[in-house]
Amino acid sequence: MISRTTSLVLGMLLLFATTCLAQSAAQSVNVPYGASLMLRASSARAVKYQWIRNGAAIPGAALSEYRVQASGDYSVISISQDGCSSAESGITKVIYQVQPVVQADVMIIKTSETRSVASNEPFDYLLKVKNNGAGNATLVKVQDVLPDKLQFLSIGTPTLGLANYNSFERSVLWELDKMDNGQTAELKLKVKSLSPGTVTNTATVSAHESDPNGDNNQSTDVKIIIGILIPNVFTPNDDGTNDRFEIPGIENYPDNELTILNRWQATIYQKKGYLNEWKGDGLNEGTYFYLLKINIPGEGQKVFKGYLTLIRNKSK
Repeated sequence: MISRTTSLVLGMLLLFATTCLAQSAAQSVNVPYGASLMLRASSARAVKYQWIRNGAAIPGAALSEYRVQASGDYSVISISQDGCSSAESGITKVIYQVQPVVQADVMIIKTSETRSVASNEPFDYLLKVKNNGAGNATLVKVQDVLPDKLQFLSIGTPTLGLANYNSFERSVLWELDKMDNGQTAELKLKVKSLSPGTVTNTATVSAHESDPNGDNNQSTDVKIIIGILIPNVFTPNDDGTNDRFEIPGIENYPDNELTILNRWQATIYQKKGYLNEWKGDGLNEGTYFYLLKINIPGEGQKVFKGYLTLIRNKSK
């Protein structure tokens, strides 16, 4: 960028005529943004001048030099000591270039974990922002308003800027003072869904600069929450409570398969179309692992993996 102290000097030479002073030829000049222009009239016999803009005399502009402050059609009259005035000089058309518009194409991508998630099971969202250019972006703001069915759990430390969660507005605000051309930044949120179904969540990004592409200023993630809750403890001690490995909601997904493995990864129980009937017969207390596959019409197969603890704690 050119400094405001930079000057372009244009000389307008006024020649003598027999009786008075003659006019110079017309000319034109473009002044870059940040520069200034000095117009200069030259006449050996002149003692003062009158500068003119757009056909009107400029008050107080009586010297041989005049610093132009705005676009317009400029001319000058030269006046000699005996009062002889030149004809008006040829027009100098001055065009000041306007300040260039700085553009920064900020974009956002919001994604959730690709693994299958059940109700009340924590999972992460990833927010990723990028400045595609052409200029640097300043005062970048990312906002993510959580839908009612999501419960906020925690917010990570962003790779750039500062982020916080407003519990009253149920909104995450992530602010970045500056993003250079091509720079990226990431932020993770941990949430859980309070009910099964489809969770739609949209995050937006903006910057102080003009953005040439508004289509990438928001990103929506659609997450399918499975309507089951897999426990990690059951107590088969024949007391009538929690005697079976019960998976609430499994009856809504009859096309399923449950596999139980011991610590050596040996299969000790397997059932297609599981309906909460396993009691851990013949097994000692301890930790076991489960693999549950569920086929959901229109969505495909979802796989859940985890561990469960068998506690007999039988006392009679």
